[in-house]
Amino acid sequence: MVATLPLSALQLDRMRFLGIDFGWENKPSGLAALDWNGDSLHLIALDRLSDTKEILSWVERHSAADTVIGVDAPLVIPNLTGMRDADKLAHSHYGRYHAGCYPASQARSFWKRTTALATELQKRGFAHGDRLAARARGRYQIEVHPHAATVELFALDRIVKYKKGTLAERRLGLERLRGLLLKHLPVLTPRVALDTLPEIPKHGPALKDLEDRLDALTAAYVAAHWWYWGSERNQVLGTAAAGYIVVPQRQDYARAELLETAAAQDPFAQFERWFADARLASMEEANAMTLATVDEQGQPNARVVLLKGVDPRGFVFYTNYESQKGRELEDNPKAALVFYWPQLERQVRITGAVKKVSRAESEAYFHSRPRGSQLGAWVSQQSTVIEGRPQLEARMRELEREYANENPPLPPYWGGYRLSPVSMEFWQGRPDRLHDRLRYTRGKRGGWKRERLSP
Repeated sequence: MVATLPLSALQLDRMRFLGIDFGWENKPSGLAALDWNGDSLHLIALDRLSDTKEILSWVERHSAADTVIGVDAPLVIPNLTGMRDADKLAHSHYGRYHAGCYPASQARSFWKRTTALATELQKRGFAHGDRLAARARGRYQIEVHPHAATVELFALDRIVKYKKGTLAERRLGLERLRGLLLKHLPVLTPRVALDTLPEIPKHGPALKDLEDRLDALTAAYVAAHWWYWGSERNQVLGTAAAGYIVVPQRQDYARAELLETAAAQDPFAQFERWFADARLASMEEANAMTLATVDEQGQPNARVVLLKGVDPRGFVFYTNYESQKGRELEDNPKAALVFYWPQLERQVRITGAVKKVSRAESEAYFHSRPRGSQLGAWVSQQSTVIEGRPQLEARMRELEREYANENPPLPPYWGGYRLSPVSMEFWQGRPDRLHDRLRYTRGKRGGWKRERLSP
């Protein structure tokens, strides 16, 4: 279980999102619960149960007054034979990804079990949410399709196959699904504060157990995505009367724009949106940023560094304090940052004052780095002239012997900086070079003024 974060005055009231990978034929069901604290989602339960009464009891325990449940099972089946319109649409949209739906009708043996679950949820106040408005309050249930959802959310060209095949093939597929969940859920919007999931087991029954639980996590996330975005970034296949499936939609950047009506009031919130988009687009080093400083003669210098943290206090990067940029920041503690994401036709320009982060922050980050990188910080006297590469390699071998049985300490000359912005500009490429530019400037009392700039 992951602890939730404290609410702030600006955060929305708490919501819960549950996922049920329902066992259609009296088989066990995977269960997942996500808690929304107004800023991010947190995984609070990942279970598996068999009996429907136990599942409904689990739902009651993990629900809040406002809860959306995503169920991987046909909840509405009015047709006596054949396929529902929702199933046909799923085949039409997702067949090429191998993500078509299993046809549901009253001729199928499972129909009473799955629709009975929907009825029991309705008795507990969960209305069908096929027309749910974004951020609406209340209790709702929706039918979801994890395969189609992962194709859209993770921008896949084919589903991840982990349900059939040899044990080795299933393990490999499930390992990939686990990796995709860990990679994408923390950077999607809404984001899941997720840094670990259960390891992939080696045996068949345990593998099926985890498969059901990970599918339930996907179902819970689809419920959250539907609530957060509504029809803006989701599609409803079918209707509540004839059967429906809610599927998230991948973002189309070809028609991207930056308008005041959609942009966040706070520039950090806007940056988080764009940064999440860049990471979701699978861009290499989406956290790469150009850092510009000025030397004592007024000569600007620029280089690419990596963003290692961002919050309302500013943007954090790490380096050698005795390097050229370190010396320049010591003399003139002001700098500029530029993020450029060409695939999205976006850039962000940031200016502000720079201060060193606390020693404790530098310690924590330094010891999270790979061992080779820790030793490398001791090897390199950054920006100084050296005779050749053999000098570095010889020093590296010495340090490997010196710290063979212990972790290297943080060098006294190495650590982090935090740039606290006074200005942040967001640039979105548009046709005919009529680009969108929104600049946020910090006021004397700490608030932000937003202005549109001519392209």
